[in-house]
Amino acid sequence: MKNHNYDIVKMLFASLDDSYRIEKYYMEDSKACAHCHEIFAKMKKDIDGHVAMLQEEVARHAKENSFN
Repeated sequence: MKNHNYDIVKMLFASLDDSYRIEKYYMEDSKACAHCHEIFAKMKKDIDGHVAMLQEEVARHAKENSFN
């Protein structure tokens, strides 16, 4: 696999993991502090945007048959 394809997949995995952890654990844990809760909510939104970009890029590479 070419480095740029590996990097896209690696970042997608890391971003999905971050998004899951924020939703599953950090949002609940931060309910005691409204400011922290807001930070995690903003981070989740940003990360989910990154996930969408990375998913689109993987799909584009697959469609173009350049995912090697």
